[in-house]
Amino acid sequence: MIRRLPVVPRPLPRESLLSWLDHMATMYDVSRKDMARACGLLSPGDKTTRIADSGPSSAAYGLSVADAARVEQATGLAAEDLQRMTWLRFLNTAVKAELADAVPRDRFGVMKASWIDPRELRFCASCIQETEGRWFLEWCTPWAFACLRHGCYLLSECPTCRTALRTGDVGLANGRCRGVERHRLLGITGRCGVEYQKMQAPALRDDSLTDLQLLLEQHLAWPQPASDQAKGDLADLAAMAEFALYVATPGHLDGADPVVRERFAEFCASTTLGNYRTIHGNPSPMVRTAALRVASQIVFSTDPWSSARKIADFASRPLPSHVLPLHQAWLKHPPKDTTHRLERIVRSVRIATPSILTPDRRVVPGP
Repeated sequence: MIRRLPVVPRPLPRESLLSWLDHMATMYDVSRKDMARACGLLSPGDKTTRIADSGPSSAAYGLSVADAARVEQATGLAAEDLQRMTWLRFLNTAVKAELADAVPRDRFGVMKASWIDPRELRFCASCIQETEGRWFLEWCTPWAFACLRHGCYLLSECPTCRTALRTGDVGLANGRCRGVERHRLLGITGRCGVEYQKMQAPALRDDSLTDLQLLLEQHLAWPQPASDQAKGDLADLAAMAEFALYVATPGHLDGADPVVRERFAEFCASTTLGNYRTIHGNPSPMVRTAALRVASQIVFSTDPWSSARKIADFASRPLPSHVLPLHQAWLKHPPKDTTHRLERIVRSVRIATPSILTPDRRVVPGP
């Protein structure tokens, strides 16, 4: 029989289920696992993977009716409030509708197809000071890159040692960076140890990204009846951000803040081989922010086709060689849920067997 916990803090608006669970664990001075058992998230036979940030059985993807009933009995929170703290909150807007019916082994794939890695985390140090380390679900998405309230970019890595942050291994309430910092002069290494709440984030001065973040916050807050426009905008932005990752250059970021330009320049230098951009793994959150900036200038322009052609004239024949990797990527995994705004762009990139111009100026058939 599950007993009602004597004190249960109300979840913050937009808070993640794992954040709420960790906050209660800190309040009662127990582990996340013990708190999950106390509030009904873990049954006696369940493994701790149920309270991981990802994985087939993670409760972060959504609670079953039985799970929600147990937690409601132990905490008094309504099942609807509990589901809002899981990825079901963004169903059919930022998260594809397939998540609701996906078998456990396919859930992570649905999230990746939604352009989200649930293991990633960004945060605002000023916000976590005010919330005692509690964090918001949208901070695990590429759609949250700045805190408009405090006028800064969200941190996705330690500013000192550049160790990436992950939802499963940080305690923002009173934690410190566990990365390794190398002394530039002495050549020795040591634990970084910077407190999360004292990390300094770059200031947000870019009007384009400020406006984009405001729009994205509105989209992520919209209820389901108004989700069609949000779904279309997010799908279009994701497609054009992928386009930017393959073909844009730092020169297409005029007016961007230095941290955005610098990280994108590093990305371009590390992924370009000859005339080709070869992308392996996940670009960092700041790099995707740069790609979103380029994407927004295409998607929300009066003529997206002309705006995209200013970056790469992929409609020309022969096809510029640096567009070839994008062509191959979209043949294998074409963008989904995009609107009519991008129809001509997507169709042109995916034209079968285009000709390409080689570095020595020869025209050869494409793959």
